[in-house]
Amino acid sequence: MTASAAPSEQPPVPRRLRRVLRMALGHLVRGLAYGTGTAATGVLAYWIQRHL
Repeated sequence: MTASAAPSEQPPVPRRLRRVLRMALGHLVRGLAYGTGTAATGVLAYWIQRHL
């Protein structure tokens, strides 16, 4: 046996794919931040309405 059937290392990811994945992850994180801020603002507004 000279070579194994499965390589031990993954092939490198092309630059374009890495850039697209990084941009998608950035959009996901931004969306989660906006959603969290909107939810916190809504809960705060509800709490203020109930306690005034």
